[in-house]
Amino acid sequence: MTKKQDNSDSRETMTHTSKQETHSPIKVYPLPPQLLTSPYLDQLYTHMQETSIDIRRLRPRHAIPELLLGRGKRILHLHFFDELTQHLRQWQTILRSCGFLAILLLLRLRGVHVLWTAHNIQPHELHHPFWGFLVYRLVIRWSTSVIAHSHAAKDMLEARYGPLNHCTIIPHGSYVNMYGPLRDQSASRTQLNLPNAQPVFLNFGTLRPYKNLEMLIDAFAKLPVTARGTLLIIGAAKDQDYASALQERTHTVQNVIVRNQFIPDDELPQYLAAADAIVLPYRTMLTSGILWWAMSYARPVVAPAFGPVTELIHEGHEGFLFTPGNTDSLRAALARLLSNPDLSSMGAASLKVAQQFAWPQIAAQTTQLYQDIVRET
Repeated sequence: MTKKQDNSDSRETMTHTSKQETHSPIKVYPLPPQLLTSPYLDQLYTHMQETSIDIRRLRPRHAIPELLLGRGKRILHLHFFDELTQHLRQWQTILRSCGFLAILLLLRLRGVHVLWTAHNIQPHELHHPFWGFLVYRLVIRWSTSVIAHSHAAKDMLEARYGPLNHCTIIPHGSYVNMYGPLRDQSASRTQLNLPNAQPVFLNFGTLRPYKNLEMLIDAFAKLPVTARGTLLIIGAAKDQDYASALQERTHTVQNVIVRNQFIPDDELPQYLAAADAIVLPYRTMLTSGILWWAMSYARPVVAPAFGPVTELIHEGHEGFLFTPGNTDSLRAALARLLSNPDLSSMGAASLKVAQQFAWPQIAAQTTQLYQDIVRET
């Protein structure tokens, strides 16, 4: 995925007030204020600058006091909070989780509305499942409203955590041409030292265990050596031991490349152009920014058949689907892609879907939800 400069130390540069500010504007505090590996928040809030919403993109140490001591219409908009609650050590997870929940409850008592956009169904690094489940369930119960990116995502959340009585469906936005147009495939492969005459499968983004990259390597290894092409897995690892384990796994598998390196923004279109398809072997999946990058840059997708995925990717049309967690099913999906003679049409179908999800409309829907939240209470 991509990286943004973190300027959140400066409170002035991380806030903006709309030109159309009313006497008592709605103040929204996103948490986190910035995503270092995704343009999601930038796209969402940039398109709110001409609204009556005051977006306060402050670090938590500044945002929480403002929320507690402030008056008027205030919304804490939670996006990702796992790093505030999860830790490898159980006692730290308990301490962090209880502290986070206590602050959340105190904010509600102070009249602050809480809105959660459910990007994930559980923490990616689920070190202590009970506490991960408890925090997510209480966040849902204590939130004024919850945003799900699709009806299928809502269904998955309800199956795990119970009814979502106040849930709004607002889709994830696409990234069409965000870092420039798709580049020439042959030139991109030459520049990236990839073979020109063979298929290339790509998985990119932060290297993390929940992505189940081991299964992808194993599935690729089961394809015929002469026909399978190259598998490129690239991204900066959070855990260097995990990256080393992935690289060791490839020693007995031909044509697998694991690169533990960050992809700069301006190079992302080059990697996408070099690939014939993007492969997502994830264990669980509610929303994926990588899926949106693939579709936005006209790449076919091989992905697990979770409900939110099947709302976007249809077998044999925008890509190929496999049974989640099943190595043989993933191998078969890769084989179906290799035998498809017209991947360009499949990529065009992916792009057509992505073009339906523009950020101005998504920002407008979110703005309307902010207004509805403060109006109804």
